[in-house]
Amino acid sequence: MLRPPGLTRKLAHRLAILVVTGAALGASACVDSAVRTAPYRVRPDAADPGSLTGPFTGRVLDATTHAPVAGALVYGAWTLERGTGLTEPAGSREFVGSTDASGAYRVPELGELPRGVRVTEFTLLVYKRGYVAYRSDRRFSDLGPRMDFAQHGNQVLLERWRADLSHARHLRFVGSGTAVAALTQWELADASAELDGKRPAGDDLRPGRGEGRYVVAAQLLTEADIKARTRYDGAFETGPLSDEPDTATYSSQHFKALGRPETWDVAIRLWRLDPAKAQERYEELLTTLPGVVERDDLANRSFTATEEDIRGVGFLDAPRGLVVLLTCGTNQCASMEDAQALAGTAYVRLKSLVPAPAAAPTGGTP
Repeated sequence: MLRPPGLTRKLAHRLAILVVTGAALGASACVDSAVRTAPYRVRPDAADPGSLTGPFTGRVLDATTHAPVAGALVYGAWTLERGTGLTEPAGSREFVGSTDASGAYRVPELGELPRGVRVTEFTLLVYKRGYVAYRSDRRFSDLGPRMDFAQHGNQVLLERWRADLSHARHLRFVGSGTAVAALTQWELADASAELDGKRPAGDDLRPGRGEGRYVVAAQLLTEADIKARTRYDGAFETGPLSDEPDTATYSSQHFKALGRPETWDVAIRLWRLDPAKAQERYEELLTTLPGVVERDDLANRSFTATEEDIRGVGFLDAPRGLVVLLTCGTNQCASMEDAQALAGTAYVRLKSLVPAPAAAPTGGTP
């Protein structure tokens, strides 16, 4: 179980296995270390229970695109107890790691325990800014118990954060710990505003909800699309940009090149508006971005833009009320043609995801 704030403030500041023990074990302890039966399966396709001591393996994916989520915090916590009959807490042990470029994680097996100490619980937390956190013991949506966690081959589907969700509720769900607190710091201001009544609850603000199929920027371009065009052979960390969450009018996806400067990054932003507002948004980009040249060779209107080491391509699909801006570093997109080709791929995919509006009748009997 993830420990309450009063206990976790004592944890050491390091990204490794962190060990916190309770009171010193009495020299007269006479019960051998033991492990309770785990409440989860050893594998998703097996009926046998897993082991509370681990190890644990799995993969973290974006729930919308099923693309791997790299760089997510992976936080495992074991709860310990000692004694027979009247038991008492014996502290906890913890692991802090992250997902790799393929979204995979591995929590090592718990080390040897002192005589008389038993494992009572294990909880896994996966956290990445821009997403709703995942816990192995319960769901965020209704706080009900999670029944699909497995020790090995576990699949974690992270839902994208939405503007209508509560940061205060999310922080309570996540719990705390040294590494967790550092990554959730950005949520504190919004959580405080909610508790003070300054942030009213909104409607479901995901793009396209109530207006057809749910579409986000991450569906318009993939790592494979980028690598096929640019011949990049490295890995990406993917996820929403940190500027703002998905809303009714905006969605983003950032392809951050691992171990490379920003000039290797690619980002795509999507606005979904009514046609008049889409025109206004496009005009705003056209007049505020540097080095803009109108080309009108993509969708209804399009442009290219250049600022130092960044190339950009924007386009407007007026009937659908869609505006897209793709930006690509010059090391990734060696030429503007590379950026235009990626934007063209995004447009083809967008047309398949968002049906064109029905044409207005031209006359005759309705």
